[in-house]
This record gives sequence, structure tokens and C-alpha cells, in this order.
Amino acid sequence: MQIKTLPLLAVTVLSLSACSSFKATILPQQNNTYSAVAMADNAKDALDNAVGKANEICKDQKKKLVVLNREDESKNDGDSALTQMAKSVASYVLPIRSDQDYKTTLLFRCE
Repeated sequence: MQIKTLPLLAVTVLSLSACSSFKATILPQQNNTYSAVAMADNAKDALDNAVGKANEICKDQKKKLVVLNREDESKNDGDSALTQMAKSVASYVLPIRSDQDYKTTLLFRCE
């Protein structure tokens, strides 16, 4: 039975992520819930993309978004103040920038 549900899950994920201006991935979960995962170069954009994509999913169902849980992560969360300062100085010398420094994960449902 699990083999039959895998293709259905893949089709669902692909169809939910098509044609959107928000950079987030939607993953169906149990009990009619979803996870929206967004990564960006700042916390605000990550949150905006996750919420925007979640709103699109609920709007397509003619329902409203209900956020059940939110988790925010940053690549700098575990760094000491000295490490963060060194990274800041290094970014001026070597302008290397990642568009995935911040990650927001929303657990939501549409009601």
C-alpha cells in the first residue's frame, strides 16, 4: 500500500508547488495539515514566502489559513559573537552571499 501512495504524494507536492511567486515548498502532512518550508537571505523574506505560499494553498481550497506552529532557523544561530563579527568582516572582503541563510517552517491547515 505504501508503494501506491508514494506516486500520489509526489504528484500532490508537485502540483501544489506549481505557478507561484512565493519561494516555498509545501509538504502534505497527516490530518489535513501541511508544512511550508521557505529559505531566504533574511528572516522576513523566509517568513513572507512561507506564509504567502500557505495562503495560496488555502485560497485554492476556498479556505482560510490557520498556522499551527512556526519554526525559524538561521545559519548564525550557534555562532559566538566573535564568529559572527568575523563573518561580517569577511563578507566585505569576499562578497559571498547565500540566499538560504534563514529558514522558516510553518505547520498549517486550511479551514
